[in-house]
Amino acid sequence: MNLHRTLAVLLLAASLSGGVLAQDRVALDDETIFIAVEDVLHSARSLAGADITVRSRDGYVTLSGFAATMENIAEAGRLASRVRGVTGVRNKIRVAVPSSRA
Repeated sequence: MNLHRTLAVLLLAASLSGGVLAQDRVALDDETIFIAVEDVLHSARSLAGADITVRSRDGYVTLSGFAATMENIAEAGRLASRVRGVTGVRNKIRVAVPSSRA
């Protein structure tokens, strides 16, 4: 899996670099999109405590899980939608309910 992630990130970087690949529309496979969305979400400091699951099918990304605030949920959707190859985002993330301590 680590080798696949590295190759996917390299492919994504090459397609964004402004070279020959960027001149033609490059269709990215779902694994590449999945990895890129996961990476952008894990890199966002505001989402550090979030528990977000990513699925990608035909470029359409579904986000699910939990985040601390509505703003975090919106940010996750915005970040995912900006990833190259993403054709749409379904945001099913919910606000995490803090556990009560008696």
